[in-house]
Amino acid sequence: MKFDNQSEQHAPFSPILDELRAMAVFATVVRTGSFAAGARALGLTRAVVSHHVRSLETKLGVPLAQRSTRSFSLTPAGEAFRVHCERLLDEASDGIRGMELLRAEPRGEARITCSHHFGNKRILPALLDFRRRYPAIRLHVAMNDTNVDLVQQGIELAVRAGPLADSELIARRLLIEPTMLCASPAYLRRHRSPVTVADLSDHRWVIYPPTQRVLTANCEGKSIAVQLRGDIVTDSAASRLSFVLAGEGIARLPAYDAAAPLASGELVRVLPELETAALEIYLVHGRRIGPSARLLRDFLLTAMPETG
Repeated sequence: MKFDNQSEQHAPFSPILDELRAMAVFATVVRTGSFAAGARALGLTRAVVSHHVRSLETKLGVPLAQRSTRSFSLTPAGEAFRVHCERLLDEASDGIRGMELLRAEPRGEARITCSHHFGNKRILPALLDFRRRYPAIRLHVAMNDTNVDLVQQGIELAVRAGPLADSELIARRLLIEPTMLCASPAYLRRHRSPVTVADLSDHRWVIYPPTQRVLTANCEGKSIAVQLRGDIVTDSAASRLSFVLAGEGIARLPAYDAAAPLASGELVRVLPELETAALEIYLVHGRRIGPSARLLRDFLLTAMPETG
């Protein structure tokens, strides 16, 4: 990314554009390791680069760097701020490269991982649409019910449920999937249908995931917790659905599993007034991904509905 000296001196900019430009300059200085190297990379004079960094420090009210003629180091505030500046620079570069890809048929490979069940239900149809639009991009799809190490496995994109704990990865919400309590008519004939929330503790559950032993929900504005008891514990969402359809107990199901069986009568919704937490599905990736993976990321974020 280069800045023109003449436009730097004469073109009028709004304050936010000045600050965005200064952030890009600061990120370049950090990455190149010095003001002089940053100035060369940007095609600016060292004085102009120093001016941008000083303007940021004035705006923020804190020093960002300790510098002398021979040394350069970030202050704690500078170390924290550089993350935002580098992200801004990366997003701008990614956007430009993405537009360059549109001038020709995109080629390359994109690697993505997702769980077997959710992947087949929601992600696979979108991937087929992606292939129709970008037939020259090779897809490597790893179906895995565990959270694999993206760097170790060489995978650029992952579909994961729940909030992201690893701050080194970027998570973008892909989908909010409603959930509900369901059971088969056969199960409810053998075991009296629950009429109140208190009745749920007397029922058998298909427990998924294995660590989920308490159901939290909302009923008429009040938060409740139900202890889950049952003879079926599984780490497979597909197995959970099969067990519920077979009459083995009640389970909390996402809408993508429950919709068709509810419509056909194979399942019955239990206590519809009970609000169970929705599943939040995220698309996760590292801070730098290849152009084909960026295309797939942007396609999925656009193609998938926010609410399932």
